[in-house]
Amino acid sequence: MMKVKSILFVTLTIFAFSSLFAQQSYNYEEMTQEQYNAYLAEWQQRLDAAQQGIDEENAKIDELNKQLEELQSQIDGTWSEVFELTGEDKASYDQYQDDLQQLKNDVNAFLSMSPEEIYRRMNELDEFQARLDEVKEDPFGQMSENANMINQIQSLINQARDKGSSVTPPSYTVMRGDFLWKIASKDDIYGDAYAWMRIYTANRDQIKDPDLIYPEQVFAIPRTVGPNEHLVEKGEHLSKIAGYNRVYGSPFKWQSLYEANKSVISDPNLIYPYQVLKISR
Repeated sequence: MMKVKSILFVTLTIFAFSSLFAQQSYNYEEMTQEQYNAYLAEWQQRLDAAQQGIDEENAKIDELNKQLEELQSQIDGTWSEVFELTGEDKASYDQYQDDLQQLKNDVNAFLSMSPEEIYRRMNELDEFQARLDEVKEDPFGQMSENANMINQIQSLINQARDKGSSVTPPSYTVMRGDFLWKIASKDDIYGDAYAWMRIYTANRDQIKDPDLIYPEQVFAIPRTVGPNEHLVEKGEHLSKIAGYNRVYGSPFKWQSLYEANKSVISDPNLIYPYQVLKISR
């Protein structure tokens, strides 16, 4: 910046002298030799002064360039010490910063989703936290620039967790004469009697027998699937569900699903739409 200002000063000085010369008109036919010599001497002084100004600015520029070279040498020396201590190199550091920026971008994109979507994918926040914990352990993470970025990412993860946790499933208080089919068929619940299974599996801590519920019981009526859960759809079976990438990624792990949901699955060959299955990790 100082170098640019110096060059600008020199340019403006020359421009000013040139403008002043252009604005003055001389009648050389009526000018005496003495007047001519006087004008010539005056302009020679101005040119000498301008040249002196240019030389002074060039000297300042040379000094600034020298200081910049010394500063760059110090910076290079510091980086050499850092790389020697960490056993890494410049390419590794650049990759570390790229990974840190990518993690920040990923968490930002996650945070932009709706609370319901975040709630459904809360387990991904654990993956983000694991990635962040890993970069924290890297020696590069102790550098102030990277430490600030790490703190920003941690704040974003916390905000996303708070946003997802704000989702509270609506509830329904059981009245005399109610049964699960009747509750599920209500327009403000699911509008589908067959969805009674969803109420049952979502409240398995309260409902031991789906044919036996009591007045004043308060059931959660989930509108979205929570983290590590799967809502069974028509045509699905345990091996198919286990094969989904977001579940286990292998149909041969169906037994893990069965073991985690024995309280609602009596026969592993028979599951029903609207059942909410837990996905054990």
